Amino acid sequence: GRDVMSMDSQVHRITLAGSDQSFGCGGDDVILRSALRQGIAFPYECNVGACGNCKFELIDGEVEMVWPEAPGRTEKDRERRRYLGCQSVPRGDCTIKMRPSAHYAPVYPPRRVLATLTGRRAITHDIEEFHFQLDADMPFEPGQYALLKLPGVNGQRAYSMSNIAGPRVLHFQIRRVPNGQGTGALFDSLASGASIEVDGPYGMAYLRRDVKRDILCLAGGSGLAPMISIA
Repeated sequence: GRDVMSMDSQVHRITLAGSDQSFGCGGDDVILRSALRQGIAFPYECNVGACGNCKFELIDGEVEMVWPEAPGRTEKDRERRRYLGCQSVPRGDCTIKMRPSAHYAPVYPPRRVLATLTGRRAITHDIEEFHFQLDADMPFEPGQYALLKLPGVNGQRAYSMSNIAGPRVLHFQIRRVPNGQGTGALFDSLASGASIEVDGPYGMAYLRRDVKRDILCLAGGSGLAPMISIA
């Protein structure tokens, strides 16, 4: 499939209907992530088209869907001009209807950085830990995830960091998915020293440091990664 992200480098103005809020979104970005980069509390969860939490109504303008068949968007959504923020690239200035919620205000505005694979180690027969060195800072809260743009793979893949934010280093504990496009590229194609784009941090399931109660972490498989970071 073609990569809609490379078609348009212009910055378009996205206005929130019924408010005086607006933000710029480049033709190489999606509406949800541009909003978060600029501190707008746009509701979301998975960031990869599956959950439907980032829906908005397109009042005016035109957008293009990165993944038109994304399961988070229903037939009814199509009829009602509802789109997914994580899959929508603006093709001009747009007005959208979306209700910001303070809960989703980013602790750290997500950013796109270049990450170089510096090493990997086996943890189980099908889980490996991948180590990346970044070319810029990407602070994050324990439990958050990042989006990895892998060679030859359409769209990004979301993986949770298993380390804690340090000097430009990210660790991911990732389980190989049988016949998976994303993990296939990661396990078999990405050589040590290769660089990819990483976009983050994202996610609301992060450690709330001001909580005074005990915390119980439950996870299985590669779901352990964010829990290791939190612990």
